[in-house]
Amino acid sequence: MTLPHAYFNPPRRLPFVLPTPPAGKKLISLAINESPYGCSRKAWAAAEARFGDPNRYPDPSSADLRRAIGEQFDLDPEHLVCGNGSEELLDVVGRMFVRQGDEIIMSQSGFFQFAVVAARLGADLRRAPERDYVTDVDALLALVSEKTKLIFLAVPNNPTGVLLPVDEVVRLHQKLPPTVVLLLDLAYGEYLDKADLTRLMRYGAEHANIVVTRTFSKAYGLAALRVGWALAPDWMTPGLNLIRGVGNINAIAQAAAAAAVTDQVFVDRVVAETTAERAFMARHYTRLGLHFVPGFGNFLLTRFPDEESRSAAKFIDFVMREAGIWLRPVGEPGFPNWSRIGLGNRVENELLIGLFERFLK
Repeated sequence: MTLPHAYFNPPRRLPFVLPTPPAGKKLISLAINESPYGCSRKAWAAAEARFGDPNRYPDPSSADLRRAIGEQFDLDPEHLVCGNGSEELLDVVGRMFVRQGDEIIMSQSGFFQFAVVAARLGADLRRAPERDYVTDVDALLALVSEKTKLIFLAVPNNPTGVLLPVDEVVRLHQKLPPTVVLLLDLAYGEYLDKADLTRLMRYGAEHANIVVTRTFSKAYGLAALRVGWALAPDWMTPGLNLIRGVGNINAIAQAAAAAAVTDQVFVDRVVAETTAERAFMARHYTRLGLHFVPGFGNFLLTRFPDEESRSAAKFIDFVMREAGIWLRPVGEPGFPNWSRIGLGNRVENELLIGLFERFLK
């Protein structure tokens, strides 16, 4: 049997393993961009209530969840598709439009999962160079060919956290052939200016070759439950629903997410706290002479000194040993001595800054 070429040339990175902290220390996770602020009490209560009936399958259409999302954001529930995290939906969109030998385009330092989707499908992945870590629309457009089927674009980007202005997103779309699907990954959309987020969502809803993906894993604090959703044109949703897993979101997750989306007061508070902590960490990084990329997510991409004794790998080992803090190196190409450091709460962030001071001295 001949296997697709991607099987022989997978992305050069293994799945991470949740570490065990040193004896007597509690794991502090700052490695995978989780929220340190828990979830809405409404979501918690809804999850508890649904857990009382675990012998019943979940609604395979996620009707209540889609209805809640639609009411909150003034969207037609028939244009919404729910997934086991937004990552499942990236894969579903890829499987709908891409075949072996087709092309997928992404920005040079785009979300690693975009490359994983290409590898699974046996697609040719093309990465567009960036300008100061920001997506270059002209570079993306220069790569478009007859084989291009899908462009992945995260706003804000992960792992850099940088933001492509909405006008540039619109310009990219307007210059694309109608046969190319533009997927806007707004996993960190809640951290955008609300006017920008609203404009992106409305623009996506108006065009037949745009899919917008969102998640409950970040600002909503439901990472453990794995719930995401996509806004897609009506001609596309039947196919996406056919390709996704049947009953792909468990019943407890559906109930929690449907309640969480109604509690925007909680989300606003999380975003405000995160913004304050990002500014707090940026001030200390600057004081310590650390290079970082100013971003808009719940993390800061941080570069370490080019000295073996003060490298990212050494610091990652140091903070785990000293305080049970979990960090990871950046696996994306072009970041050999960087770490994408998640923003914790103030106590966790002060602890990390103190460890930075010790380590850099």
